[in-house]
Amino acid sequence: MEQSVRLAVPAAPGAFSRTALASLQGMTKATADAGIAPPDPTGDAGARQVMDGNAMVIVSGPDGRIREVSEKFLHATGYRREELLGMIAERLYADEGGVLCAEIRETTGQGRIWSGAPQVRAANGHLLGTRCVIVPVLDPDGRSRRNVALHLELTGARLTQMEHMIASAFNKMREAVYVVDPATQYLCFMNDFALHEQGWCLGEIGTRTMADTDYHAEKQVIDDLFRMVESDGKGSALFQSDHGARTCEAQAYAITTETGHHRILLLLRDISLQAKAERDRKELLAVITHELRTPLTSIKGALELLKAGAVGALSEQANSLVTIAANNSERMLGLIRDILDMEEIGQDSFEIESEPVDLSALVRNAIEAHRGYGAHLGVSFIDGGTTPGVFVLAEPVRLAQVLSNLLSNAAKVTAPGGTIEIWASREAGCGVIYVRDHGPGIPLQLRDKLFSRFTKSEAPNRSRVSGSGLGLSIVKTIVEKLDGEISFSTETGKGTTFRVALPSL
Repeated sequence: MEQSVRLAVPAAPGAFSRTALASLQGMTKATADAGIAPPDPTGDAGARQVMDGNAMVIVSGPDGRIREVSEKFLHATGYRREELLGMIAERLYADEGGVLCAEIRETTGQGRIWSGAPQVRAANGHLLGTRCVIVPVLDPDGRSRRNVALHLELTGARLTQMEHMIASAFNKMREAVYVVDPATQYLCFMNDFALHEQGWCLGEIGTRTMADTDYHAEKQVIDDLFRMVESDGKGSALFQSDHGARTCEAQAYAITTETGHHRILLLLRDISLQAKAERDRKELLAVITHELRTPLTSIKGALELLKAGAVGALSEQANSLVTIAANNSERMLGLIRDILDMEEIGQDSFEIESEPVDLSALVRNAIEAHRGYGAHLGVSFIDGGTTPGVFVLAEPVRLAQVLSNLLSNAAKVTAPGGTIEIWASREAGCGVIYVRDHGPGIPLQLRDKLFSRFTKSEAPNRSRVSGSGLGLSIVKTIVEKLDGEISFSTETGKGTTFRVALPSL
């Protein structure tokens, strides 16, 4: 069985400090409309008290950089505030191999709290043992706004302090949280959301079991989930609740009290809206795939036959109309392909099957594959000086897709007779690929959102086929799935250079 997380939860039913819990009731009301609302140092008075009180608090933004830090944290670790602001918060934790930080990112990225006992690096290099709860703050659309990390030093930390911190974090959540004694099935703790959902008061917690809740019809599901926790330390399940005909997600974890008693932490979330959105998404994709792509492919094929004279020579006017129709059908097919591609690679379940890739061969093949396209537009692709023997770990087909998009975009903005350069080199432990055009450069108003979906320039391109505005977004997603980075430099009237950096072998 996996080692369980140790949290300060009551050793016996109802042993959680009722006074402490009651004092936290008012802290959640002002932020009940948010997905999760942990301490906000600029707003909620109760959170302000936590920030200035006995807790070591770090607030970090969506980019992982520290935005605020409490005086208690500065005092305990010996840092100056200016040293920490802007630092990646993960650098403070002793985490050989990055396993701990990866777990934190995965958990908070899903809008769930993370708890554990990380070691914090002090300014003098010493490691401080802490108990920590990291609470993600989401906006109403479910996007990450910031993470609030609450730490308590293990040395001299009082149980009541941890009760306050854990209860405060749980009470900010818009999902039901239960702590269950697996031996007796009695509830040891419920957060505000769970109490409101059941219509109970604090005094009922120690006298109730999960069978007394509105989830009694799902007893078998929850019992199976608890058995998973006993064997694996954690478990998850989806089920349809008879209470309100909802789709629910359940997650359970083994935890241990300060006195060594085993407990189960159960989180129940209503995901009915997400489940409906997923069904609608799949139905839309089915329509796109079967009702749009198939007939469009047939239409495009028929138009190409007409252009080729399969039914006789066309007049100049008819040929012009057929050409316009063929170009528009190609544009629509391209949009459908890009939408389906974006959907596929954007899924969490999408996996990259990487293998060693020789960048010299990749560049050579890309130039050869686009020779005909370049001839059509009157431009040429050349190797700008590739360094031989540079290998990266990537999926060849997806990496070729990245280069194809960059090269075709470059060809569209390059004047007839011009050249597009592509080359690869090794830089600081990375294999780097460059694609340079000598076009007009990227307009200033597009530079900050170039990799966003449906970003398109108003300037006409020489291919006469309008893009979907998804290509560069797809490119960025693929590169990030390959653990790489993409960037660009551009100058008005002189062209643009894209840079793709991947970990080298």
